[in-house]
Amino acid sequence: MRRITGGLIAFLAFTGTFVVLPVYAAPSSQAKPVSPSIDAVDLGSVEAPEDAAVVTTDGAVVDAGPEAGVTPPETGGPAEPTAPSDDEQVASSGTEIDGVPALTVSRPDTDEFSSVGVTWAEDAGVSGVTVQLRTKNAAGTWTTWTKVEQDDVDPGSTGAAVRGGTAPYWTGEAHGVEVIVQAADGTTPQDVQVQLIDPGTSAADAAPGAPTKVKDQANAAMKMPVIYTRAQWGADETIMGWDAEYAPTLKAATIHHTADSNNYGQADVPAIMRSIYAYHTLSRGWGDIGYNVIVDKFGRAWEGRSGGLQSTVVGAHAGGFNSGTFGVSMLGNFDVAETPPAMIDTVAAVIAWKFSLYGVDPKGTTTLTSGGGGTSKYAAGVPVTLPTIFAHRDVGSTACPGRYAFGHMAEIRSKVAARMADLSLYEPAASWLQTAGGTDTMLYRGNYGDVPLACDWNGDGISSVGLFRKGTFILFDSNQQSAAISKQFYFGNSGDVPLCGDWDGNGVETVGVWRAGVFYLRNSNSAGGQDATLAFGNVTDTPVVGNWDGDAFDTIGVRRGAAYYFANSNLRPTVALSYEFGLASDRMVVGDWDGDGRDSVGVARSSVFYLKTSQPTGAAYDVRYYGNPKDRPVAGRWENTNGEAIGVTRGY
Repeated sequence: MRRITGGLIAFLAFTGTFVVLPVYAAPSSQAKPVSPSIDAVDLGSVEAPEDAAVVTTDGAVVDAGPEAGVTPPETGGPAEPTAPSDDEQVASSGTEIDGVPALTVSRPDTDEFSSVGVTWAEDAGVSGVTVQLRTKNAAGTWTTWTKVEQDDVDPGSTGAAVRGGTAPYWTGEAHGVEVIVQAADGTTPQDVQVQLIDPGTSAADAAPGAPTKVKDQANAAMKMPVIYTRAQWGADETIMGWDAEYAPTLKAATIHHTADSNNYGQADVPAIMRSIYAYHTLSRGWGDIGYNVIVDKFGRAWEGRSGGLQSTVVGAHAGGFNSGTFGVSMLGNFDVAETPPAMIDTVAAVIAWKFSLYGVDPKGTTTLTSGGGGTSKYAAGVPVTLPTIFAHRDVGSTACPGRYAFGHMAEIRSKVAARMADLSLYEPAASWLQTAGGTDTMLYRGNYGDVPLACDWNGDGISSVGLFRKGTFILFDSNQQSAAISKQFYFGNSGDVPLCGDWDGNGVETVGVWRAGVFYLRNSNSAGGQDATLAFGNVTDTPVVGNWDGDAFDTIGVRRGAAYYFANSNLRPTVALSYEFGLASDRMVVGDWDGDGRDSVGVARSSVFYLKTSQPTGAAYDVRYYGNPKDRPVAGRWENTNGEAIGVTRGY
């Protein structure tokens, strides 16, 4: 028996690409890292059993390791299998696969453990492995035999020695184990080990902390459901041995079950999380827990993989389809039991929140490209069209998430869609403005459904965020959270695109709207008719406003695909300047990035801003990382600085 201890300490550097910070359950003052330990029992293989391993066929001994205490058949020629004597310990459930050699071990007395898994040398050719196990409690009573299937997860590149194996199985307090390993298709796993996991204990396990919300610089568009942190379940971060990888964006959610025991209490869950973490990280060599979130049968959600719940961190949960997906796993085996309603509700709440960050349609489809691997249904490079919420079995050779959970897939999609349509579940609309030194000004302003825009409404040289609400402009003279409304008036119609600019060159920016290819501009921030009506561009274009030539006036323009067309006069607007920049799918922003008195365009792509710094031609641009992939970009002079800065708005 070999004891595995904590491995490589990894340093995880997370850039400022995402400014949204998770809203977690508050950590308990008693919560602390708990170091798990693992006893590895070596079994070897059917061809060469090691230590206490015994090879049987149809219940009779074929071979045995040197420490088995079992007499194997005599060597020197074909030997008939022998039945074990009464004093020999040979594991047998009575339901082994007939005619298939079984690699077994019986260890009736072990150090205390609470979870068990079986691993073997990674080999894409080994499949169909079935493991039966039973454990002995402190009173000396053996449990019934439990079947644990081969885990089909392919973690991708982890930089570690990855091993094949089963999922870990929660046993509760146990002091003995018997295991039977067979491969129905005749493949033989090598270097088989039984992993006996002791997750340790913590006073915080029974009370992981009050589920209070913690607000920081930023919040998601949708209110984040309570998710207990890694700190709350006692993750020992020193055993984590990987560098986080991030996908360009999020496209889908994958539904799993842990294939674990359903017989657990609320106070057991932190220890189960530590067991899964230790097994995935150390026993399987994945570097960290595979799932992004795990939901227990009581409807509580727990943070899984490190790297940021709000981010696109790549997990290890669906072979060939880990990148661009968010893995949510239900704690238990839902091939043998029904899923509790509270569990389904929380799974839907977590996915709805995640999808709200990335604008994913819960009833839509997406195309993912398989990364391949021995457990994927699809070869590497094959594009696969899937629902945006799909089951692990849709892409892998597995029954996961179990037949009962799989029967709730349509219900989960409907619940996610209903939550995303419920405006009461969204945070107040908010803006984050990047100011000097990389700090942020954050303010809540307006309601979900408002359209934000930033301009210098009073001529003081500072831009402030205003709102357009169904034909009404609501303006503020500062970005202080306590700022009162300075102007509120009707101009335009509910479906118009709101604009603002210094149309008359007096140093004050005033409102305008775009409607079906026509600009309507007003020279004062008050109710009344338009002072200019300008047809420019096509109905399907997107309006753009800026000072393109460095004079005193802002003038109009349009964006068509990735091409921009600008006018240098609002009297008789004609195209005076045009160029292409970015992609048609990018989100547009305009500002005077270098303080030369002329505006130029920029685009936001995922969480990266590309700001054009030369015009009309030239490819020069600045790159800045800010916001979330679905934020609405804004720009303005938030401070008395030379040039304008970027910002984002969220929840509108």
